[in-house]
Amino acid sequence: MPRFYINFQNGGELVKDDVAHDLPGIEEAKATAIASARELVADNVKMPSARPLEAVIITDEGGRELVTIAAKDVLPESLKD
Repeated sequence: MPRFYINFQNGGELVKDDVAHDLPGIEEAKATAIASARELVADNVKMPSARPLEAVIITDEGGRELVTIAAKDVLPESLKD
């Protein structure tokens, strides 16, 4: 099973995932990343941060970037306007 790392970019700083996620494929990795990002965005709303979430970056075992998801893209459609 492929291993994915879900990294977070906060205020220009990259916080690397040190625990891999064994997931069947990239779609499952994206779903996991989006769920985690939504929690962080909610936390940023509840308690404003000097370094709010900017993006989630999914990488493979070799550190190659596979997908970057902007924080604004994890919001429900009705909140994006």
